Amino acid sequence: MARPPEASVQLVWANMLAHHAADPAALLADWHRALAVDGFVMFSCLGPDTLKELRGLYARLGWPPPAHEFTDMHDWGDQLVAAGFAEPVMDMELITLTFASPQRLLAELRELGRNLHVGRFGALRSHGWRQRLEAAMDEQLRAPGSGEPLSLSFEVIYGHAVKAPPRHSVKDETAIGLDEMRATLRQRNRNQRSL
Repeated sequence: MARPPEASVQLVWANMLAHHAADPAALLADWHRALAVDGFVMFSCLGPDTLKELRGLYARLGWPPPAHEFTDMHDWGDQLVAAGFAEPVMDMELITLTFASPQRLLAELRELGRNLHVGRFGALRSHGWRQRLEAAMDEQLRAPGSGEPLSLSFEVIYGHAVKAPPRHSVKDETAIGLDEMRATLRQRNRNQRSL
């Protein structure tokens, strides 16, 4: 996918993308680079309480985690500010999904993405391992003896922020070029007219 030119877009909309990034800070820097001043970013991603039941099951079996650790919403807010965004607003909700069988649950997880955990199993798993996983899921992810569906938690984080005009650093002596000063004044005048 081609990167848009710098400061060329007004809106970055990233639905369920950010948790796939191995380097979230680089992703946010790329969004900031692409946005024009006063541009807006809106995104959603998975949070750290996602798959908590499956993480517990894997831990009890002595296996590496089934997924990497997802970034907390407060950390996303801090990273937005560090990347140069202003006025970040973060929210989250916890959703419980149910599945009729371990096979359907695993099919859903495969469709959701990949495991970026550095300690993940690095090779193919055996048919016996899969049977053991399915049996453990069937036993531990539903209410005991209930026949109820298996359930998993998904924490969904929502965030938005704006790309603020650049700020000039304050020192004993500050040098600002004439072109930069004109651009700043033009932008300020446009902002005041739009109010």
